[in-house]
Amino acid sequence: MGEMKGQCHCGAVQIIVPFPPLETLQCNCSLCCKSGWRGGYWHPDDVTIQARADHLNQYVQGDKTITLWNCNRCGTHTHWTPRTAPPDRMGLNMKIFPLPFWKDLPMRTVDGARF
Repeated sequence: MGEMKGQCHCGAVQIIVPFPPLETLQCNCSLCCKSGWRGGYWHPDDVTIQARADHLNQYVQGDKTITLWNCNRCGTHTHWTPRTAPPDRMGLNMKIFPLPFWKDLPMRTVDGARF
């Protein structure tokens, strides 16, 4: 499977990656639980985000390691970028991509609530 294209609910934020992740991640921290996050991870250089700046809203969570981004129009959580987290990885919400791209990928569960 090659390039993956995903978008927020209204289509104002579109994200393209050249290949699927090896696995997805399901975390139980409060941020992931409340945002409905299921993550896939890429190097930032491999991710293309197509959106007007005024269509992206950012939220910096409690420990300030990442910035969570969502569409300013429909509210869909689309991705996170590192702040103090390692800069060679960013997360995308797999739920913005069509289900066939990720439904059969291995899912790893992380106990982020204990971090």
